[in-house]
Amino acid sequence: MKWDKARGDKFLSLLLYLRHIFIAGLVFINGVVIFRAVWGQKLDLVALFNIKNFTNIDWAHAANGPWLLLGLFLMLNALGLLFRARVAWAVSLILLIIAFTFNWHFFPNLGKHLYLSAGTAVLLLVLGKDFHRSSATAGGIAAFISFAVLLFYSTYGALYFGGGFHPGIHDLMTAFYFSMVTMTTVGYGDIIPQTEAARLFTISVIIAGITVFATSLTTVFGPIIRGGLNKLVKGVQKPMNRKNHFLVCGTSVLATSTVWQLSKRDMPVTLLTIEDEDKFPSIEQRIGRKIDILSGDSTDSEFLKEAGAEQCKAVLALTEDDATNAFIVLSVKSISPDIKVVAAVNDAKNLNKVKQVNADVVISPQLFGSKILASVLSGESISNEQLLDMLLGSGKGLMKEDI
Repeated sequence: MKWDKARGDKFLSLLLYLRHIFIAGLVFINGVVIFRAVWGQKLDLVALFNIKNFTNIDWAHAANGPWLLLGLFLMLNALGLLFRARVAWAVSLILLIIAFTFNWHFFPNLGKHLYLSAGTAVLLLVLGKDFHRSSATAGGIAAFISFAVLLFYSTYGALYFGGGFHPGIHDLMTAFYFSMVTMTTVGYGDIIPQTEAARLFTISVIIAGITVFATSLTTVFGPIIRGGLNKLVKGVQKPMNRKNHFLVCGTSVLATSTVWQLSKRDMPVTLLTIEDEDKFPSIEQRIGRKIDILSGDSTDSEFLKEAGAEQCKAVLALTEDDATNAFIVLSVKSISPDIKVVAAVNDAKNLNKVKQVNADVVISPQLFGSKILASVLSGESISNEQLLDMLLGSGKGLMKEDI
């Protein structure tokens, strides 16, 4: 019975850890449903892009153009959710709201998708705290979506206000040309807005173009340029000889404090974090000294091997998420059961669950602090053995012979 309960708890922990993949799958399915809805329409989508005049458009048909793009954007953005990227979470939420609105207005017969998009948006809101990472891949996808939306807006807007320009804009190719020239602020002056509405529209395209292009360039090329400058200024640095060292996973207060204490004792430490390399200086500033830092997923066995887990003294899973700490332990033990592992528990109610992954030491600073405080306030005396027993929740020391 206990064995079944343990398996059930592990399975539940696995589901909680992989819920971001479930959300990404739902967002992708929303995009697929939209694609199926578009291809199911008896409409020549090619003819949609040969619009000559906006005044005689059947908007129920024209809606299929952005509807098709919306499905594509949702499927692309689902990739960013796999990286738990915050920008992917925000863009997905906006796209799902748009999908719900489009579905309600143009395709009321697709009631199931109406509930699907609404339900996915609600789940995204509820699980928003799971998407807290920065990702270059997700940033690139968001930049592409922003550019495509701006291009669609400016091109069809130029057609809509075409009569207010000199010469007038009455075909899609001219509208596309004007959009690209205006978005990039080139401004040849061969097409000039004459009416107030056309001028206001042109101003909106210029402002949006500058914003989107600047953001896209910063997101996509920023990390590359910064990395090149760092190599140019600092030179190619020799990697640390990662052997007989401690691997500390996470940048929580406990993790950074532990790194500082180990470094102060001249013990080799490598810090593993999900943060990008441009955040390394701020991490070192918090610790107060230069340290060896690697960026990657600490639950990935290959990344742990790259960090020297097989030759380290111990791996310390000290992130702020208990499920992540548990999976770090499982990943380390899958490499070798002889590697010593310390797991931190942030929420005392997860203590027993984390113990089941067989970490060598399970430590709960919050629970430990609360017990000490309660004992002090009640006037109880605490021996060294009691303190050690409170601190080491597993009842077993990291280096038994040393203790």
